[in-house]
Amino acid sequence: MKDTTAPPAPLPVSLREKPRPGVDLGLFLAMSLIWGTTWVVAKTGITVMPPILFAALRYVLVSALFLAIAPGVLGLLRGPLGRRVLLTGLLVNTGTYAPLLWGMQHVASGIAGLVNLTMIAIGLYGLALLRGEEKPSWRHALALLLGVAGLAALFFDRMGLRGGAMELWGVLAIILGSLCYCLGSVLSRPLLDHAGAFQLTGAQALTGGAGLVALTLLLEPVSPGTLAALGQPEVLASLAFMVIFGTFVAYTIYLRLMRNWGSARAGLYAFVSPVVALVLGALVFGEPLGIRQVLGAALMLAAAAIAMRR
Repeated sequence: MKDTTAPPAPLPVSLREKPRPGVDLGLFLAMSLIWGTTWVVAKTGITVMPPILFAALRYVLVSALFLAIAPGVLGLLRGPLGRRVLLTGLLVNTGTYAPLLWGMQHVASGIAGLVNLTMIAIGLYGLALLRGEEKPSWRHALALLLGVAGLAALFFDRMGLRGGAMELWGVLAIILGSLCYCLGSVLSRPLLDHAGAFQLTGAQALTGGAGLVALTLLLEPVSPGTLAALGQPEVLASLAFMVIFGTFVAYTIYLRLMRNWGSARAGLYAFVSPVVALVLGALVFGEPLGIRQVLGAALMLAAAAIAMRR
């Protein structure tokens, strides 16, 4: 009798996406551009709808799209890797967005952005060190210092502290969501030896979306009036962008880069995407763009460039 509990064999070399430095760098820049844009796009959705519901709808639509066009998604969940795929999907989607979006309701946007992005950059590097993917180096340490300094400069004007217990709980929730994302990302990397990035993206979206639906039904008021907001063109456009580009394209790229580069280098988008969001915020919403913001952006881009070099 065949042992169905044994780990599946690695994908044949012919079926794996081959590392191509030039292509991977271009994909990294595209991913950073997309995820920087989602900061601006998501504002439209969460100002009209409850935040966890908005995230749940995003992943329900993503799951439907993958089930329609990507063979192997359900097979991945039913196979020997099913439990690990389920765990990583719950971590990178449900465990990330539910506490993160809840915390953002109680914390100034500057502090939320600073905590989230700093934890991603440092958390991914720390976990990569623990797993032996990376070795301690002055180059990455310097990159982290410059990047965190750049983030602090970028968000300085929006870092007002209101005080109180709810703000503290909000910060802790953001930290929890960021750590769930880092842990889920690092645990996803070994799965890519046995499954394609495209199929893994779909399977994680399916499990994470189910978790988000359960949480929004448990924690948020959902009424016919709430769902009626889906008819607004700006909400539909926001959801479409988050589904197609934010997850379908960008997260698939992220998984490929994690396999080819390692989680620490792939996570350097945390220092590039905010620069994109900064520029778009100034162009779309007329947000201020002064010397401090330009300096912060320069520091973050320098940090990414330093850490990207071997």
